[in-house]
Amino acid sequence: MSDEEQEHMDPEWITGTFIILGHCENPECKQAVHGTGDYHVAESDKSWSEERQNYYSSYYTVKHFHPPLLMMPAPKTAPDQVKGAILRASRVLFTDPGLAATALRATVEVFLTTQNIAATLPNGKFRSAHERIKEWVDADPTRPHLADLFFAIKWLGNIGTHEDADLTTLQVLDGARVLDEAFHRLFTAPSIVAHAQALNAGKGSTP
Repeated sequence: MSDEEQEHMDPEWITGTFIILGHCENPECKQAVHGTGDYHVAESDKSWSEERQNYYSSYYTVKHFHPPLLMMPAPKTAPDQVKGAILRASRVLFTDPGLAATALRATVEVFLTTQNIAATLPNGKFRSAHERIKEWVDADPTRPHLADLFFAIKWLGNIGTHEDADLTTLQVLDGARVLDEAFHRLFTAPSIVAHAQALNAGKGSTP
């Protein structure tokens, strides 16, 4: 490129792709991870650029990780179908957040199926997620505290299905935090409580 071409070049023309090569820092894991994404150059934040005399910055957006980075932990005692649904949603988190939100809602529906809450009516018509959640909650007086959590994921998934959905990765991750809390109460907390009760029951026999 000539000096004259460089002089008239707009930095915002600079775009491209990048790759990520990494591995888990947990010595018992060391899983290798590969990622890809897009980058572009654009004007920097004014306060930042005025302080450093730098008017342009490079911006990187991750589009894909392999193996997928789970958006939430899969409880060890959860059914395999639920674990698979979490993985499915995680695969598209960076590629298509709206689709990830829809898959997150599907994770709730997969859980309901494992709880014998029918997905279809006798005539073969699919039941709504709202109706299925309500049936599961109403079946046990200890479950109402989970209703808001599951309904929140349902609404997030509904937004993700719209053709003009503009959900961000962070918004979907916020939804995953809600579902993580629901599954924590369902699968993890009971085992912790049972362990605590066992410790309390054996207190008289321990030195």
